[in-house]
Amino acid sequence: MNLRRDQAALLVVDMENDFVHGPMAVTGGPELALRLAPLVRAARAAGVAVVFVTQALRQNGTDLGRLERFEPVRTGAVLREGGEGVHVVTELDPRPEDIHVVKRRFSAFLGTDLDLVLRSRGVQQVFVCGVSAHVCCDTTVREAFQLGYDPYYIVDGVEMGDLPDLGWGPIAADTAKGVVATIISHRFGTVCTIADLMVELTP
Repeated sequence: MNLRRDQAALLVVDMENDFVHGPMAVTGGPELALRLAPLVRAARAAGVAVVFVTQALRQNGTDLGRLERFEPVRTGAVLREGGEGVHVVTELDPRPEDIHVVKRRFSAFLGTDLDLVLRSRGVQQVFVCGVSAHVCCDTTVREAFQLGYDPYYIVDGVEMGDLPDLGWGPIAADTAKGVVATIISHRFGTVCTIADLMVELTP
């Protein structure tokens, strides 16, 4: 890895209360928050842009779309603008000087100003972590690649739950995470670990 600090950003995806401690908590989310906290601090200290991307929908639900199939989302119990559930978890100590981006769907780029903000800062490398591995993190890495960024997927900086049997058999989270990491490494970006990145961030 050749970290270019002035051209890099740490994208922390969906580490918000609803997905870490709330009604839609991802398995391993609280433990992930503790693993990511030192990484966030190190990135700030090294001058790497810290970007918190959170998912939130309009209070009146007019932007639900296909997300209405998830009952807590449809009923307004989660992911609503203005609620505590869409705030970044306190374990990560979000600060005003960090970059905060709100998304409506799975990708951190779709319909947001993230691309504009990153390009305005000269960012070329993006390091993606958060939840869930197979949905928002995977989708964000893929779109970063499509937009011409150099994406890095932090393999132990993501979490997800087991996948249910929807006709092809259940899939354990560890197996699914391995598949996601393999596909990203094969086609879309570089897979690294928290320790790899910490080495680059440490003076």
